[in-house]
Amino acid sequence: MVNTIPGKDVPDLPARDQAWALFLDLDGTLVDLVDHPDRIAVDDALRERLETLTRLLDGAVAVISGRAIDDLDKHLRLPTLAMSGQHGAEWRNSQGDRQIAQEHQEALDAVRKEVSQQVARDDALYLEDKGASLALHYRHRPEAGDMLKQKLDSMIEHYPDLLELHQGKFVFEIKGQGYDKGVALERFLAVAPFADRCPIFIGDDRTDEDGFRVVNAHQGLAIKVGTGESVAACRLTDPSAVHAWLDEWISRLQRS
Repeated sequence: MVNTIPGKDVPDLPARDQAWALFLDLDGTLVDLVDHPDRIAVDDALRERLETLTRLLDGAVAVISGRAIDDLDKHLRLPTLAMSGQHGAEWRNSQGDRQIAQEHQEALDAVRKEVSQQVARDDALYLEDKGASLALHYRHRPEAGDMLKQKLDSMIEHYPDLLELHQGKFVFEIKGQGYDKGVALERFLAVAPFADRCPIFIGDDRTDEDGFRVVNAHQGLAIKVGTGESVAACRLTDPSAVHAWLDEWISRLQRS
């Protein structure tokens, strides 16, 4: 039985008579959160699970992540898997067609210099430069969250129409305005093989809430991983519970 959070609705397996599109976050959803983004563990079982789902759903599977697509490729090694990276600023379909947002790059370059100076003064901080967005990790300095938010807010206030700040689990994301996981999800749903399918999105962090809202608007299935407030109707405890739920669904699809 899939391990879930007591008192929360367990997601039913998707109905067999419905065409589904599956969207998945990576960190905290498919893999456990770790103290450095390069240290995540992606095993062959996860790759096989994603490949099997992609085949059974006629290609309608995509990873929607805050990571850059190049970084996702480095860990997942699934070059034909559809992806959106950097919270929607990057997009790639299963044919390899790829686009990246450019309109906020000049503003981001200016902020990048300031953030780099802040990181140079504190070796407990880690700046993840994704190209079209920045992620400042402070897992090793959790007490600095409020101070860092104040400083980052002051940095981006000069670019109110270009940049925005989002806070995740011990990370601040600086990204271009107008991009989020909901925008990424809508973009996939507008094209084959995702169009005219009912969406499922599984994610664990605040930035996944935009995707959950889009899924709810399409009367799909939004699944929150872990604790915390969410607009998702269903919950799973952790990545191992996500894997178990997906495996149960695979078994059902293979019997159909």
